Amino acid sequence: MRRRPLTNGSEAGRVLVLDGQTNQALACVRSLGRAGFDVFVASHYRWPIGAWSRYCRGSFRLVDQTREAYAALRRWAHTVGVQIVLPLTEAACILCNAERDVWEADGMTLGCAPTPMLVLAFDKARTLEIAARCGIAVPETRSPTSLDGYHAAAQELGFPCVVKPRFSNAWHGTSILPDRGVAYVDRPAAIADVVGARRQLQYWPLLQQYVPGEGKGVFALCDHGRPLAWFAHQRLRDIRPSGSGSSLRRSAPLDPRLRDASARLLRAMEWHGPAMLEFRDNGEHPPWLMEMNGRFWGSLQLAVASGVDFPLLWVRLLRGEEVLPSGPYAVGATLRWLWGDVKRLMHILRGPPPGYAGVYPGVRQGLRELLGAQPAGARLEIWDRADPWPAVGEWVQGLTELIEWRRQERLVEPPRRPVMLRARPVEEA
Repeated sequence: MRRRPLTNGSEAGRVLVLDGQTNQALACVRSLGRAGFDVFVASHYRWPIGAWSRYCRGSFRLVDQTREAYAALRRWAHTVGVQIVLPLTEAACILCNAERDVWEADGMTLGCAPTPMLVLAFDKARTLEIAARCGIAVPETRSPTSLDGYHAAAQELGFPCVVKPRFSNAWHGTSILPDRGVAYVDRPAAIADVVGARRQLQYWPLLQQYVPGEGKGVFALCDHGRPLAWFAHQRLRDIRPSGSGSSLRRSAPLDPRLRDASARLLRAMEWHGPAMLEFRDNGEHPPWLMEMNGRFWGSLQLAVASGVDFPLLWVRLLRGEEVLPSGPYAVGATLRWLWGDVKRLMHILRGPPPGYAGVYPGVRQGLRELLGAQPAGARLEIWDRADPWPAVGEWVQGLTELIEWRRQERLVEPPRRPVMLRARPVEEA
């Protein structure tokens, strides 16, 4: 990957994009690079996809996702004149905020909310509490603090139930605990193992009723609780058929019900920055809010391609510029993440997660989705004729993930009580 020699920097400024292994990082690099910014990339991956872009001026490899590794990153960023830092995952937001005052003392603006605000979105229990106070429908949720409490709550909610870690990335004080993901329980005997694996130190996981319906995302950029930009898309294929980020998505009109509910929650939080709100809609009950992500999301490129340039709007806001509410966007644009479809097939081959009550696709369908005809007008998300190398990096990074995935499959089942492990790569959210 060739790099242009460093000069005194562009007039627009220098931006460091963290979590360079994610699709949203590549979307940020391309958006800001085309806008004239000098863009740098950091990641704990060896060959992060964002660093393959022609718009990447330089990259830094983190030795791990720890406080010490981020201190080394901060020193490097200061030497190359970075002015704005964009953390794109919960882990990166947490680690940057651990020494936020030092980043700011070095003249760098962090593109994430401070910890007191972030915890409102990262702590799923807090998010649902605020949403309920705002009159937003949420799944029936319990927060027991003992296995007996989970057994009693499960009987009350009815099987199947959903068990969610309270945080996607829990902060240990010096590093990040691994994300165990969502699990399903369809019988009392499964509760102890599932709950134990998802307990994060003193934080017990949430137990929720299983909510059927279609997953719908609402995306926004806020200026201290005031939405400046909105976007919505339809998920045509999920990476995990049981529910996750998508591998095929289409821009869609913004449902007024979802917009109104999201606006109430964001206003109550006085949210500042990007946010993604996940709902589930069965067409009968008012849509349930499932969770909120207070950061950029994996399908960010679709929003940019549809006319809502969230990365540029956010950086302009961070620079103190006036940002006016954005207008309408193009509906019907369809993007396919090819490696996401490969991962979807891998999940299909593994079969549905234990206790999952929904419809799960078969292998024949997975192969047809990966190799067969795609919806009319669908374009590849990573491929760009003017910036082709990330399409190569997608496969280099993807094969590396696949090898790690297979290695993890061979490991023994994690113990019931959490232990410190090296943080695993974060999948699309």
